[in-house]
Amino acid sequence: MITRIKYLLIGSIVGLLLGLWFGINLGTGKPIYANPFAERSVTERLSEGAEDALEEGKRSLGKALE
Repeated sequence: MITRIKYLLIGSIVGLLLGLWFGINLGTGKPIYANPFAERSVTERLSEGAEDALEEGKRSLGKALE
């Protein structure tokens, strides 16, 4: 009985940690098995900044044309 509870507890903790790992990666758009704590490279940061600037430009242009 004690070993079943121990295995259930260990399995729950491992499942929680793996779910957190995969969930962070899915939420940030990274591959599932990537390291979620790795720093983003300069090119990734510049790419995100360019995408944000493009979206903001589209919104501004849309407002100006209305």
